[in-house]
Amino acid sequence: MNELNRPSTNKVLVVDDDALIIGEYLLCLGNEFEPDSATETLSDLEKVLFGEETDERGAASFEVHSRNQGEAAVEAVEAAIGKQQPYAIVFLDIRMPPGMDGIEAAKQIRQLDPNVNIVIVTGSMSPEPENLGREIPPADKVFFFKKPFHALECRQLAAALCGKWHSDMALRNANEELEKRVEERTAALQKIAYFDPVTRLPNQLLLIEELKVLIEKAEDTAGDTVVVLLDIDRFSFINETMGYDAGTELLRSIGNRLSRTFCERSGQQQTVVGRFGSDEFAILVPGVESDVAMRDLAETVRDTVEAPFLINGRDLFLNASIGVAWHPIHGRDAKSVFRCAEAALHRSMRNLKDPITYYHNEMRYRARYKFDLEAELRSAIVNGQICPHYQPQQCTKNGDVAGVEALARWIRPDGSIVPPSDFIPLSEEMGVSDLLFESIMRSVCHDVAVWRENGEWKIPVSINLSAHQLRNRDLVGLIKGILSRGNIDQTLINLELTETVLLEDLTVAQPMLNDLAAFGVGIHIDDFGTGYSSLSYLAQLPVQTLKIDQAFVSQLTESSANNRVVEAIVALGKAMQLEVVAEGVETDQQYAIIRRLGCDYAQGYFIARPMPAEQLLKWLGGYEDTQSIKKRSAIIEIDQGQN
Repeated sequence: MNELNRPSTNKVLVVDDDALIIGEYLLCLGNEFEPDSATETLSDLEKVLFGEETDERGAASFEVHSRNQGEAAVEAVEAAIGKQQPYAIVFLDIRMPPGMDGIEAAKQIRQLDPNVNIVIVTGSMSPEPENLGREIPPADKVFFFKKPFHALECRQLAAALCGKWHSDMALRNANEELEKRVEERTAALQKIAYFDPVTRLPNQLLLIEELKVLIEKAEDTAGDTVVVLLDIDRFSFINETMGYDAGTELLRSIGNRLSRTFCERSGQQQTVVGRFGSDEFAILVPGVESDVAMRDLAETVRDTVEAPFLINGRDLFLNASIGVAWHPIHGRDAKSVFRCAEAALHRSMRNLKDPITYYHNEMRYRARYKFDLEAELRSAIVNGQICPHYQPQQCTKNGDVAGVEALARWIRPDGSIVPPSDFIPLSEEMGVSDLLFESIMRSVCHDVAVWRENGEWKIPVSINLSAHQLRNRDLVGLIKGILSRGNIDQTLINLELTETVLLEDLTVAQPMLNDLAAFGVGIHIDDFGTGYSSLSYLAQLPVQTLKIDQAFVSQLTESSANNRVVEAIVALGKAMQLEVVAEGVETDQQYAIIRRLGCDYAQGYFIARPMPAEQLLKWLGGYEDTQSIKKRSAIIEIDQGQN
């Protein structure tokens, strides 16, 4: 490519109403310019600034355009920008009558092109150079040049400013590229942050934002904005049995089906479906105008998920727990409504009878109550606020006290009582049930030691074990250690476990219970009759006693079908050479019936309420007098029944 055809990127616009001055510009900035030996440094500067943008003789190459009025200069700049060939420098004479002056032209040019270098050329000392930056910002792109000028000065200034313009443009392009990459990366990160990678649905963060938007819109519309949360029951079991890939496919299928059902049907364009947790999904529906519509919505969610899914060639039938809350009744902001929906969902997960729970204000009270309870439970255990109360068990044959059950009771320093149904499940959720069991065990051994000092003590004490304790590998050593340090006869201690607890993991429970039984500790089955139908575990475990669940005992009447259930349990116990205890005996009629059906022992309010250790001693001291009337009453009932 020859020199004439080589494109120049150093575009310069000179603006002056004097044609002779424009000629001077063309002479000093043209390709025919010949610097003398005294200005060799100029060529060196040009090489540094432009590199290959110099001609064969080492001089910078400029493309010079000229105009004789300010208006024409503004039009030329605008046209150059339109062609994406902007000027690097504009030389503007300050006075160009009869048109606009150089200052006004510079202001308009700056509005068109923020990057061009503007040189104000004047033969006078005004305007002041320091004022130019304020009138035509930015200050680093506007310059003052005095006429008459030397050709070499003009060319040197042009070379320096063109070099600066190239550097500025390169930096601007680099910044734009960086901004573009940042925007792309931000978009990618936003997708990661706000969308679930498995289902490609909105995740919890985006669901909260979406609910905020729906709530803002709902202020001016009718109906409630409903949040439906659903949890897939036993999803971890599917992962374990069919593999992680199958679980992932199932989650995608659930998300797709929910989206098709609620987002793609007519009239539900604003509905949002997302993945709220590992196996939890959320459906946000605005404009629900009635309780009937809300119930239809929740039931549709359940039906949608419980229809079979084909995964790896197999039909999977799912069960879902569902919690429902809505704005504005359950909160004025998104997080509050979601908290209420979560509370309702957790209630559903614990409720085997109804898989759908609609939030109500009592749940908020219970949640706050539970939160406060968590804060003080650990210290209550450590400080001995939770201690055993003892409920006697009576032998139905001779009326003797055959044993006592240690029941944990939490009595606060102010005298208020926390029900066991509140703090015992909470202790397992918090992971302090082992600490609670150890505390109760030590208190029982201490009380037995005190009773032994007051006379010969031969009444065994039963202590409840939970599933969590059976998962503690140190359980056997813990119990043996406490009994040994307290010098307590191990035959005076019984451990009570429910059927459900035993069968959660019989392979773990069996060796532990065998070890404890061999040590001399008694093993009792509590709440018998409400657990699994299989009774084969009774033959595998060292069980000594069955305790009939009080739900059966409370319904006992002369004509009750529960009588036959109790009779069957008693017969089973006798066949397996086990003792049978009826708990929850509250009336003389119930006592008479369980005695007639052959129960060995009775426990309940009819005998005595749970009481502190010191009160138990007093009760035992007057036991013969207080129980003789009840025993005679029971015998009379039996005689009347036989007649």
